[in-house]
Amino acid sequence: MRLASLMIIPILGLLALGGSVEASKIIEGRYWYFIDNISIEKDKEQEILFWAALPINHLGQESEILEIYPEPVEVIEDDFNGNRVVFWKINDIGDKKTLYFYYDFKVTASEVNTNIDPEKVKRYKKNKEYKRYTKSEPWIEISDDVKKKALEIVGKEKNPYKKAKLIYDWVLSNMTYEYPDITKRGAKNSFKSLKGDCGEFSVVFAALCRAVAIPVRTVTCVWEKGAGHQWAEILIPPYGWIPVDTSIGQVLMPDQKVFPEEDAKKIIKEIGIPERNPDYLFGNLYPNRIIVAIGNNIELFSKNTRIKRTFKFLQPGGTTAYPAAIELKGFSNTTVHGGFFLYGDERGDLKMAKEKSIMVLAAVYLQTGDFKKAEVGLKKSLEKKPNSPQAWLQLGQVYLNTERVDEAIKAFKKCLDSPGGSTKPVIDVWAHNLLGLSYSLKGEKKLAEKEFQWVINSGIDYNGSQKFALDNKEKLKNK
Repeated sequence: MRLASLMIIPILGLLALGGSVEASKIIEGRYWYFIDNISIEKDKEQEILFWAALPINHLGQESEILEIYPEPVEVIEDDFNGNRVVFWKINDIGDKKTLYFYYDFKVTASEVNTNIDPEKVKRYKKNKEYKRYTKSEPWIEISDDVKKKALEIVGKEKNPYKKAKLIYDWVLSNMTYEYPDITKRGAKNSFKSLKGDCGEFSVVFAALCRAVAIPVRTVTCVWEKGAGHQWAEILIPPYGWIPVDTSIGQVLMPDQKVFPEEDAKKIIKEIGIPERNPDYLFGNLYPNRIIVAIGNNIELFSKNTRIKRTFKFLQPGGTTAYPAAIELKGFSNTTVHGGFFLYGDERGDLKMAKEKSIMVLAAVYLQTGDFKKAEVGLKKSLEKKPNSPQAWLQLGQVYLNTERVDEAIKAFKKCLDSPGGSTKPVIDVWAHNLLGLSYSLKGEKKLAEKEFQWVINSGIDYNGSQKFALDNKEKLKNK
């Protein structure tokens, strides 16, 4: 029996935070990207095209790039947004079974505080910057419904700062935090459902602001501990760009439902927010983050190769981008790849990086059918983090694919019993689905039906979870 990996969650939107925060801090790290299990298709030319965003100089952040390996084609400067993207083009693969890329960086991150007097806000100059960040674009679509709602929210208010604050308050009060399927991302879809993760909160806020002529863009980061995050920035003359974090702003609300209350308190403390006041994140920002990209629909052009690409987001690249910022031509589909960050003294340790890559690529090994490596990587991950629901879910899939059904059932139950953050609900629907499949394989019809019904009742549809539950429940009737 072959069951492909059903639960690979991209980085964007994981609200996984950790670590203490100071007013200013220095972060030294290396971004690694591994390509493993290299297998070449016969009689085909090979080529690797790979883009990765570099930490940038931005509000509250100074960055220095120290080393890039191997030598890239170029570092593409996106002057308009302020992005810097390293671009590799490799044709000579040789007989290597593993390749790796990296860049070293040093970031000085500082808390951002703004003090805006709304009465001193000036009129916008209708320049190129204004036009770029007030237009409708993919993922920040200004639909008729969005425009109607934006006008309703701001009413007769004319001051752009006050209008943005009204929209900020509306998003916090009306959106529900729910991790979305990648195919359903974008303001057009998320405004209709009023559901989404940090990225969707940000693009819905951005679309509403643009609908009432407030320039706005998104900012993408990676956490020093955890995964990734996104917020927005609004342009308020003469103050410039100011940060607005709607999703964590919602966590600061006294009636928030993003996390269990104890988890919310822990997050607020760990990221160093001085008071439980959502208004703090309308203009202020904490330093525990590494900014890697500004804006959506980032257009990149390599002067040396004449190659063009547009990415809806980069975080910072490779598989953590949409569309994927890596292209492998002439490679078989058993070739796996993925990236991660290491910090401090560990960042340049190749042995440690290789061990980390096995853990990071475990889900991809699972997807390509290399169940032995997937199992090794997932068990290493669980040694470090025994309560990782995603690792237990994927280990259960390894067991299912290798016909160890009883072990799979134990793993899926471990997944359901493990605590989790913002992605836990979508992990749980697949744990219930696959637990139901496991019971079905054992002939335990009633237990299987109960699990599928749980998914149906949840109403959560991620990567086809509802169809999977409905189809398998129907099959049980015919047994």
